[in-house]
Amino acid sequence: MKRLAILLIIAMVAVFAAGCGDDSVNISRPEELESVEGTEYTEKTIAAAEDSFNVNGKRFTMTLYDFTSRFNVECNRRGDKEQLTMAGWKKNGQVTKDSNGVNIQYYYYDDKDLNLTATVEAETEKIVNIGCGTTSARFTAKEDGKNKSDEILMKSAIMAQVVCGYDSDSQNTMQTIFYKTATGSDKSLYYDGFVFSFSSKEDSTDKSNKLMLFRVFPVSDELQAEWKLPEY
Repeated sequence: MKRLAILLIIAMVAVFAAGCGDDSVNISRPEELESVEGTEYTEKTIAAAEDSFNVNGKRFTMTLYDFTSRFNVECNRRGDKEQLTMAGWKKNGQVTKDSNGVNIQYYYYDDKDLNLTATVEAETEKIVNIGCGTTSARFTAKEDGKNKSDEILMKSAIMAQVVCGYDSDSQNTMQTIFYKTATGSDKSLYYDGFVFSFSSKEDSTDKSNKLMLFRVFPVSDELQAEWKLPEY
């Protein structure tokens, strides 16, 4: 599983920042998530993204600690009692510079069926982008009669909802956007200042399998115009 998480980071670095690839996944649309109580954040007034000198022109205002704490709260509200821990986040390699000269650090979190990746600014410790990864074999599998894709899309939706600063009522929107990037022709969709991206890459050790990554990150208005990303 650690190998998968590291490969996902490599794939994340190798592909175009907004996501690329022509492969679509044939899965059924996930069921809508039920509303949960206690959906509002007490820090709702804090902006979810801010300007940065990094390659995307923006960064999230959250650190990995902020994200981990809120992700646990949201998952617990849906009956998932397992907790992510800060000790579970591992650095992948040394601090490196993006193309704008900003120091960044890659992280991964390997937890059973959940593989998270994150790019973090080294100085500010704030998240640049974050992703939820898996393999095509796992994504299209069934477990106890249920589609594994539903679970992975739900966790990806919670990830995006948390880091983008939305309340829990937005999880269905996040889930729908990621579903569309996985099954449609547009592998990246722009929504409310954020890019939602799906990318896949062949696993060199298993030609029948693919590495898959759902990512979200903020971008400047200038890059949005330059990339001409379709909007959701």
